[in-house]
Amino acid sequence: MLDPGVLVRWGLPLATTVHHLAMGITWAGLVFATTVVPRSTPVPGAGQTRAEHPAFARAMTVAAAAAAVWTLAAVAIIVLSYADTIGAPVSGSAEFTGQLGYYVTRLIPGQAWAVTAVAAALTTTLAVLVRSPAAVAATALVALAAVIPLSQLGHVAGVDDHNGAVNALALHLLGAGIWTGGIIVLALLAPLLTAPATGHGSARTVLERFSALAGVAFVLVAVSGVINTVYRIGGWDGLDSGYGALVIAKTIATVALGVLGYLNRRAITAGTPTLGRVWRLITVEVFILCAVMALGVALARTPTPVPLERQPDITPAEILTGYLLPPPLSFSGWFTQWRVDWLWIAVAILAACLYLGGARHLRRTGAPWPVARTAAFLAGLVLLVYVTCGAMALYAPILFSVHTAAHLLLSFPVPLLLIAGAPGRLAAALVPVRTDGSTGWCELAAAWRTSRAGALLAHPAPAGILMLAGLGVFYYTPAFAVALHTHVGHELMNTTAVALGLIFATAALAAPPDRRAVRTQALVLLAVATVLGIWVVFTALSPTVIQPEWFSGLGRDWGPSPLADQQSAAHSILLAGVLPLLAAALAVLARRHQHGTTDATVDRGTPKDIHHG
Repeated sequence: MLDPGVLVRWGLPLATTVHHLAMGITWAGLVFATTVVPRSTPVPGAGQTRAEHPAFARAMTVAAAAAAVWTLAAVAIIVLSYADTIGAPVSGSAEFTGQLGYYVTRLIPGQAWAVTAVAAALTTTLAVLVRSPAAVAATALVALAAVIPLSQLGHVAGVDDHNGAVNALALHLLGAGIWTGGIIVLALLAPLLTAPATGHGSARTVLERFSALAGVAFVLVAVSGVINTVYRIGGWDGLDSGYGALVIAKTIATVALGVLGYLNRRAITAGTPTLGRVWRLITVEVFILCAVMALGVALARTPTPVPLERQPDITPAEILTGYLLPPPLSFSGWFTQWRVDWLWIAVAILAACLYLGGARHLRRTGAPWPVARTAAFLAGLVLLVYVTCGAMALYAPILFSVHTAAHLLLSFPVPLLLIAGAPGRLAAALVPVRTDGSTGWCELAAAWRTSRAGALLAHPAPAGILMLAGLGVFYYTPAFAVALHTHVGHELMNTTAVALGLIFATAALAAPPDRRAVRTQALVLLAVATVLGIWVVFTALSPTVIQPEWFSGLGRDWGPSPLADQQSAAHSILLAGVLPLLAAALAVLARRHQHGTTDATVDRGTPKDIHHG
C-alpha cells in the first residue's frame, strides 16, 4: 500500500475529529438559538421594548465560529482524504490538483465531502447574517442536512442492508453531534444563564429544555448502537459469545447511564439553577457521554461472531437496488417479509410516545380525550411503519403496482388517520405558549397559520390541488428516477408524500365553522378521488412503461411483465387512493356539527376552539 506521508497519516484523523466536534457545536448552537434559550429580554422602563438576550447572542456567535471551523475542516478532509485514497503526499502539482477535481465531482466520497463543505460554508454565512426566528430555524435545518451526505460515507462493514445501515449512521451522527455539542454550548452559556441580570427563571427553563434535548439525543445514540449491534451479531445465537456478552453488558450499562442522566437533570432543574448546579449537570453529562462512547469503541474493536464480508453485487437487481431480487410475492409474504427502515421506526416511536404521554397527562387533568382519536393516530403510525418497513419496502422497487400502492398509502390513508387523531389539538391543550421569543410547538403552528402558504393551504381546494400536483410531478418527471436510483431520493419521496398528505388531511378534516364548509370538504375529497379515478383509467390503458430501463432491467423472472404490472397498478390506485378518500368524504358528511360552532377541547385548563387538527 502506498504511503501518503506524515501529513496525511496524522492530519486526516485530526481533521476528522475537529470536523465532527465543530459540526456538533454548530448544530447545538443553532438548535439552542432556535428553541432552547430565550431570544429576548424586557428592557426595564422601556415599555414593550425587548433587547436581544445575551444567551441567544452568544449561542449564535458560537454557532458561527464553530461553523467556520467546520468549513475549514471539511475542506482539509477533501484534500487529505484524496491524498490518502491515491496514496500520494499532498502537493500543489497540476496532476494532483487536476485529479482532486475529478475526486470531488465524480467519486462518491469526494462528492459527499464537497456537499458537506458547501453546507458548512452556507451555514457559516447565514449564522453571521440572520437573526429572525424563521431565518435562524432555516439555518439550523441547512446545518442538520449535512447528515445526509455524511451518512453515505460509511456504515457497518459487510452489512447487506446498506440503506438501513445508512439510516442508522444518520441517527447516530445526529444524536452524538447534538448531545456533544449541546454540552459544550451549555457550558459556554452557563455564566450568562445564571447571572443576576438574567435571573434564574430563564436558567431553569433552558435546563428543562436541554434535558429534553439531551434525552432525545441519548435515545438516538442508544438506538443506533442497538441497530449496528443487530447487524453485527447475526442472530440470537451470537449472544452466546464474547461479543454477545459485551453487547449485553453495554446494553445494561447504557440503560443505567440514561436513567442516571435523567435523574440528575430532573434533580437539578427542580432546584435553584445556580452556576454550581449547572456545572454539576454538565459534569455528569460529560461522564455519561464518555462512558457510552467508550462502550461503543470497546464493542467496535471486539471480533463479531459472524464474518462481515459483503459479497459484491452481481445480479441486475443487486446492481440497481442494492438487494437480492425477492421471491415471488405470496399472500403470506405480505405479512412475513420485512426490510426495516430505522428512520421511520424512530419517527413512529417518538410520535407514539409523545401522543400517548400527552393523552395520559390530559386525562389526569380531568379533560376528556376520546379513545377513538388515540386509536386513529396509532393506526396511522402502524400503517406508516408497515408501508416503510414491511413487504412493500421490499417489492416497491421491483413492482410498479406495489410502489404506487405504497406511495398512495403514505399520501392518503396514513395522513388521514394521523389527523383524525387530532395531534394538533392535543399539543395545543398541553404545550404552553412561550413568551421569551424562542420557538416551540405553539409558535411553529402560529407561524404556519399566519403565513401566506399556511393560510392558503388551510382551505381544502388549494391543498387538494397541491396534493395532486405532487403526485403528477413525481410520476411524470425525473423525480421518480431519483427516488428509484438513490436512497436519499427514496426517503425524500416518503417524506414529501407524508408532508403533502398531512397538509391535505388537515384542511379536509378541519373542524368546520358551518354546514357549507362541511360540503366543501366533502366535495374536495370527492374531486380528488375523481381525479385519481381518471388516473386509474389512464394507467390501465397506458401502452408504455414508466421508467422502463429500471423495471425491465431488474432481471425479474417471475410475475407479470413490466407493462402488465404497471397496468395492474390501476387496482393499487383504486384501493390505496380512491377508496380511502371516499371513506373520508362519508366520514366528513356523517360528522356531527352545529352551525357556527367548532369542536372544543381543553387548553391548559380552559375551553378552547381550535380550527386546525
